Amino acid sequence: MTKLNTGLSGCKLELINGLLRKHSASADYNSRLISQADKQIVFSKRIYKNIETPKVHDIEVSYFDMDYVSGQNFEEFFSIASVNDVEFIVSTLFDYFDTLISTARNFNASNKILNKIDSLKEKTSYPKYIEFLRKYVEDNQIIVPHTFCHGDLTFTNIIFHKNRLFFIDFLDCYVDTFLSDLVKLKQDLHHLWAVHNQDVYSNRIHQIYQYIWDKLEVRYESFMNESFHILDVMNTLRIEPYLTSDDQRVILEGIVKSTELYAISCSSDGGTFN
Repeated sequence: MTKLNTGLSGCKLELINGLLRKHSASADYNSRLISQADKQIVFSKRIYKNIETPKVHDIEVSYFDMDYVSGQNFEEFFSIASVNDVEFIVSTLFDYFDTLISTARNFNASNKILNKIDSLKEKTSYPKYIEFLRKYVEDNQIIVPHTFCHGDLTFTNIIFHKNRLFFIDFLDCYVDTFLSDLVKLKQDLHHLWAVHNQDVYSNRIHQIYQYIWDKLEVRYESFMNESFHILDVMNTLRIEPYLTSDDQRVILEGIVKSTELYAISCSSDGGTFN
């Protein structure tokens, strides 16, 4: 039995008889963990070019077992990635999102977003901004393309191989749309959230990340509308309750103030929303 690193959720990982066991962080987290396992199973039954996920074996009340997959994390992969390796990542992400888009149907997500905004009120340093967002959603129907989504699609949740990606650590999502996955990638690639928080910044990774995000932004420009912008803001504000250091708060503040809606909120109020 080998213990592995724990993610932000607090779930423990153990290698047991060749299988990876993911334990729930607490009794309250059990249902979310099972939902993650179920989502991983659903994903494994779909066909995505060059993308797989570890096979889930046994699901119990407080843990589930899956195949252990070896490979490189994002720092290891991109520190030595060739031009062809980077282009492989871009084309694989294109195929993933294009496949999701082909199944999309419009869905009014306003009520789900309003409920999520209300859940953030008590733990935010941006109460006036939250008020602005609530009114913005009330005044504008937020229509999203309803699709499957990973729920936490950052490069920290991908195991990298030369010709294959393994998606891991699926999460339930309050709005099921591929836009949620695009927003997560923006957090990773454009804002460099994981790079800064894991203290692995390098010019090389920064340049590669910006290149990949630029490609995604151009290809899916038609979806970068008000629905994307509100999900982008919500993703950022949802991180706030999990911050553990002043450095993280400074990074988060920079991200919040760079979002499209923050500029609109300030101009409409004539000031800032701290």
